[in-house]
Amino acid sequence: MNRRSVLQTASVAALASVAGCLSGVRDHFTGEFRTNAPIEIYSEAELPYNIVVEAHEQGTGRQTYDQSFNVIPGERVAPQNVQRSDQHFRVTRYGYDGRDGGPGEDFVATDIISADTQLVSIRIHDDDLELEVIDDISQAEAEQDELEEEADEANTTES
Repeated sequence: MNRRSVLQTASVAALASVAGCLSGVRDHFTGEFRTNAPIEIYSEAELPYNIVVEAHEQGTGRQTYDQSFNVIPGERVAPQNVQRSDQHFRVTRYGYDGRDGGPGEDFVATDIISADTQLVSIRIHDDDLELEVIDDISQAEAEQDELEEEADEANTTES
């Protein structure tokens, strides 16, 4: 057997083995590729607040997300994204009465995250907590632009 035949045989064998690997990779990624949904937190409050963000699977109740933050006035937070699947989403803002130093009123907001969720928007106020789960892409982009403008205004007024 000459050198050319050996090289041809080796090339054919290598291509055949790679073809099998490629079909396995393709089969693995068959279906839809989904990214996680971003979370935007913006504080419109005059006091700093501690908040807890949690998510639980609807069927099993397994906790899939648990993050805690201390958000100061005018701060914008972009935490780790949340998985786009059917789950209960809850935000708790712990009360704080900065004038007396004692505990204030706690607020809890809940909603459902789905595969269509594009953005989770959380706004913190001294007397309220807003949670909005947005499924429409254009509405999510508009909300993110609005949050960026508000954060820029807050940074400009501080300077």
